[in-house]
Amino acid sequence: MNSVRLMNTLALLAATCAGLVVAGGALVWLAQRPYFSLRAIEVRGELQHVTSASVRAAVAGRLKGNYLTMRLDDTRRLLEGVPWVARASVRRVWPNRLLVTLVEHRALGVWDDGRLLSDQGELFVANPAEAEVHGPLPAFQGPVSAARDAARRYYEFAAQLAPLGMSIAAVDVSARRSWSLQVEAADGAPTRLELGRETDAMALNYRMAQIVAAYPMVAARVGGTPQSIDARYPNGLAASPPAKSR
Repeated sequence: MNSVRLMNTLALLAATCAGLVVAGGALVWLAQRPYFSLRAIEVRGELQHVTSASVRAAVAGRLKGNYLTMRLDDTRRLLEGVPWVARASVRRVWPNRLLVTLVEHRALGVWDDGRLLSDQGELFVANPAEAEVHGPLPAFQGPVSAARDAARRYYEFAAQLAPLGMSIAAVDVSARRSWSLQVEAADGAPTRLELGRETDAMALNYRMAQIVAAYPMVAARVGGTPQSIDARYPNGLAASPPAKSR
């Protein structure tokens, strides 16, 4: 009796395994049908530099699999390698389309290695000429590890300088994290601001506030737009007179 029961169990297991093999083969066969080959990629997002055509050109011949077998994470990483793309999300749309949503980098400046610096402090590769359609971008120089801080500080310093009508043309961060800026007055006259090292969270902002508060008096005393203002002194500022016109 036990032998009969064992034989029936083994037969059931064999039939089940055979059924699974057949079902798996059917699924593989179905997944490979041309019906599921990708026919279209729809691109969405508030885009200025990335186009649907550039996305399709970038992924042409590089997408692996079809609607059912494609690894979406691999596709997302491939799309995030397209110039100007900061983030990408990919979703399947039945039965043979992909919906791609892209977020572009917003260029803040040009890093000294030729890459662009985004407003989020990320360095990325793109054509600087495409970013400078509305005018030259500020120049940034320093260790790559300072990129995120440089973007954040840029906006803080720009807000502090706004009452003087000055814009930031360049930001320089030394290897020892000493900060200096090249700023321009409304008439284009340049001034170099030396802010020194970030000894605590508010040190740089405090020195910039000193410069802004004292600037009218400094400009009057030196007879115009100073070539430089040095705020690294504990008890005051040092300024150099305007450059002599040729």
